[in-house]
Amino acid sequence: MPHTLSVTVHVDLDLQEVQLAVAGCLTAETHLSLLPIVRQARGLEPAPRITLDLTGAEHIDLDGLVPLRHALERDAAAGTEPLGYRLPDPLPVCRRTIAAPRAAGTADELFLDGAGRETPLALLRSPGAASRTPAAPAPTAEASERTSRPRTRREEILAGAAEMFAEHGYHGASLRDISRHIGISHPGLMHHFSSKDILLDSVIDLLETHAQRILDQVETMHTDPAAMLQALSVHWDPAALPTQLLATLGAESVSGDHPGRFRMARLRRVHEHVFEQCFTDFAQRMLLRPGLDPAFASRAILGLVLNLAVRERTVRTMQSGAHDDAPVEELARLARSFVQMEDSH
Repeated sequence: MPHTLSVTVHVDLDLQEVQLAVAGCLTAETHLSLLPIVRQARGLEPAPRITLDLTGAEHIDLDGLVPLRHALERDAAAGTEPLGYRLPDPLPVCRRTIAAPRAAGTADELFLDGAGRETPLALLRSPGAASRTPAAPAPTAEASERTSRPRTRREEILAGAAEMFAEHGYHGASLRDISRHIGISHPGLMHHFSSKDILLDSVIDLLETHAQRILDQVETMHTDPAAMLQALSVHWDPAALPTQLLATLGAESVSGDHPGRFRMARLRRVHEHVFEQCFTDFAQRMLLRPGLDPAFASRAILGLVLNLAVRERTVRTMQSGAHDDAPVEELARLARSFVQMEDSH
């Protein structure tokens, strides 16, 4: 069923303010219908303040929101008052807009589980890097044969870019830096990714696919606190590349001109939502500490995850000799302080 969009226009009697209330689905296809409506509102005399109200939208696809904002900024005449936005928090997400399967031959095909390809978590791990997460069940011979295949050049570029963005951020890593890190020529990299923005989009695709895998397992995670504690070490290890990439790109995307700003904000909310679902379910079963707000607990847990990821890149690198760092254990300690573990007897 195709996505549709409708707009209700509210104009003050004095023509000082126009509010465009959007309902339905804002997508890459439907956002185009908003452009002529905004142009007409901007043409009123005297020029009104215009607010685009998206709080009533059924779902908001960042593939629609980001191009819409860019198009409206380009269309604005010099001296025009900036358009105001009212956005829901979190953005309502259609399941088709996160890690939806795409046509064969696209980047997404490389990261689909069970198709002889590496999973996002495997691709976002440096070759030979030790993992501190619990050991997974031994793979079958068929699975081992599939996952032991050499990475394609495109996968090598994405993995190398993820490492560079995690360490230096989007603005701190040039395409030439990335190509030197990977060990290929700059033209060779450009053959696969014609701009750094496109490369960043593909790296964020990995993070979104990783987040989708977590969403797919959320029912298991909130069966009991022990299951959530186990998931912490698997999906949110502060030393793991996906977590460090989430921390670095998320921190630098506070800049209004960061090309990944909206997608990183949505990813943060997805991770918070997973924890909030767990804590809400625990509260209903009297397993959450009395008086603790599930939303606050979710933000606290994710905040510590991201803080420890930064610490791994800063304080940890300057330590020598014995130290008491145990980031996964610290996460578990905070989580245990929020919940009441079920009696195993």
